[in-house]
Parts: sequence; structure tokens; C-alpha cells
Amino acid sequence: MSKISNAIEMLNYLYTGNKYSVKTLAEKIGVTERMIRYYKNELEQAGIPIETFMGPNGGYYMLENNWHYNHFNKYDLQLLENINTELEKIGYENIDKYKKIINKIKFDNDIEEEKSKYFLDKCMENNTNLFHILNNAILNKASLKILYKNLNQEWQERVIHPLTIFNFEEKTYVTAYCELRGDIRHFEISRIKLN
Repeated sequence: MSKISNAIEMLNYLYTGNKYSVKTLAEKIGVTERMIRYYKNELEQAGIPIETFMGPNGGYYMLENNWHYNHFNKYDLQLLENINTELEKIGYENIDKYKKIINKIKFDNDIEEEKSKYFLDKCMENNTNLFHILNNAILNKASLKILYKNLNQEWQERVIHPLTIFNFEEKTYVTAYCELRGDIRHFEISRIKLN
């Protein structure tokens, strides 16, 4: 693929809301790690900010998703596959072009499956002390030591690097890099206590 195609494919992965290492992106796109760094630089020069989380478990990620997709669902895709079978039977002359379209749709669906369900309106109005501390950590790119109540109702110590705050189904969450998990996680704020 061309450099532009590869850069767009990289953006599609980053728009899922997940963090990807340079190595992982290189493997997914089929280029060198050097080219991934090149695409990041070019995209940033074009005004598309790509965040970098440093360290051994670091990588690239994006906080905002400004692209809007009209996605096919699995039933649409199955119908297109069935049409493809029928077109092959009658010897449709543009069958190769049709297959390319199906492959594009499959790629979009794969990207959609990776997308986080947390691309929602953020809650930026909250007067609690914890909210202000989290917000300051986001602004200053600082880490916080917290206690987090897990599903077993046990308090567990975590060190997090808050990235953004949002609402989902009437609850408020903070998206943060978790040092314990070595990845980006979504923490329900009502289950957080400052350590």
C-alpha cells in the first residue's frame, strides 16, 4: 500500500481508543517501526495530534474520535458475500473490483470491533475534590496513587496516569494508563479513593 494508505490505516487503529506500541502497529500494517514513527510525524504536521505514552509499556493513542463512519453490520457483509458467489457463477467481468470492495468493508468492520465503547460525551462539570484532583493530573500529565474497589469489593492500590474523564450510562469514569495492568483502562470514579 502507499504511504497515505498506511497512515490512514494507522489512524483507524488509533481511533479505536486503544494504546498500540510502535512494534504492534508496524506488525498490523506490515511496515517497519521507523515508518510508523514517520507516519506519526507526518500526521502531526497535518494537525492530527497523536499522544505518546512513554516507558517500556508505552505506545501511541488518541483521545478524540472525530471521524464518523456508516458501518455495515455482519448481515450486510454476509449478503455481499452471497452476491459475490452468484456473480462468480455468472462470470461477472468486474468480480475482482467487487471483491476489493468487500475486503475494504471487512477491514472497516475489524476496526469497528476494536473500537472502545467509551467514545461518548465527556462529563466536564463536577465539583468534587476527587474530580478536581483527577482533572489537575490530566492537565499536568501527572500520575496518582489511588485505591480502587475491584469486582470482589476489595480495595486495591493502583498507580494511574489520568487521560480524560467522561460519562457513560449515568456514571462518571476516568480513562487512565494503569501501571499494574500496563495498559489504558477505564475507572469508575465512584470506586476510587485517594491513597
